[in-house]
Amino acid sequence: MAAIRRIALDCRVDVIVTSNLLPGLAASLVGKFYDIPVIYDLVDYFPGFLRRYRVPRFLLPPLERILETIISVTAKRCRAVVTPSFSLGTLVRNRYLKSDGNLFVIPNGVDPEIFNPGKVDRNAARRKLGVSHEVIVGLVGTLEFWLDFDFVFRFLSNLRGLGITAKLMLVGSAPYGQAAVNKTINSLKTKYSLGDSDIIACGLVPHEAVPELIAGMDICLLPFNSSVVAQTSCPIKLFEYLSMGKLIVSTPITEVSRIAQDVAIMGNADVTAKQVSARLLNANDASLASVTRRNIAMRYSWSSVAEEFGNVVVRTLSQR
Repeated sequence: MAAIRRIALDCRVDVIVTSNLLPGLAASLVGKFYDIPVIYDLVDYFPGFLRRYRVPRFLLPPLERILETIISVTAKRCRAVVTPSFSLGTLVRNRYLKSDGNLFVIPNGVDPEIFNPGKVDRNAARRKLGVSHEVIVGLVGTLEFWLDFDFVFRFLSNLRGLGITAKLMLVGSAPYGQAAVNKTINSLKTKYSLGDSDIIACGLVPHEAVPELIAGMDICLLPFNSSVVAQTSCPIKLFEYLSMGKLIVSTPITEVSRIAQDVAIMGNADVTAKQVSARLLNANDASLASVTRRNIAMRYSWSSVAEEFGNVVVRTLSQR
């Protein structure tokens, strides 16, 4: 808190934008004491992340209450609270604010110039991956507790059961438990009779390499589970997939339904596999849908997101 105070006073800042738990709390206290408006950018439901750290079950309720209290105190002291999803915004309003007066929902976004299918050679990308005619089902992102891995492997197995030669590409790692994720993957490979050759594991890659990898995919997954963290999220990968014009298959997620319900296939692994099978047979429909998806992504460029956030800053300053 001392460092935040020193920077705020020495630089004579007009507004503080903060996030996370303890930094957010410290910034809100500095803002309150020195009458500096603070904007709380609440990017995730942080109490839900306790699952990441293998906390003993009996400690979860009291620790969750502590984290809830920190968020509540911070949110009430800030002039504005920003969330990336309406579902998280609703949670914040109901639990912490009790009103919508200083609550703003600004979704995540994408750089459509970087995630641009016109700038990537799909065939070259597939050659690098060593695939030709196979249908590539891709999952990009951190392999974390909020993912439904059973959905991923059941979906792949169902596609193969429908006569589609499909492989799974995993792009990302599990920084908080790679061994456990590997164990889960191996168990599911056995459960659904899949071999090592059916999985392309790319591991952690630089973000600038992601557009080419997505270009090589035919189907992109958003397999989120029913946890609060998952259901209040606004996945950045949604916008990156859309910007690349890719067919998206998702478990039911509020923000995916709100933003991409007309172009994403949502449901369980059985229903979605059948719908995808029908889509893959219609090349004309696929081409038109690809353009539609990219048009949706263009509405969520990072420059548009930044402009929305800038408007919140201006509004906050005008209320000093």
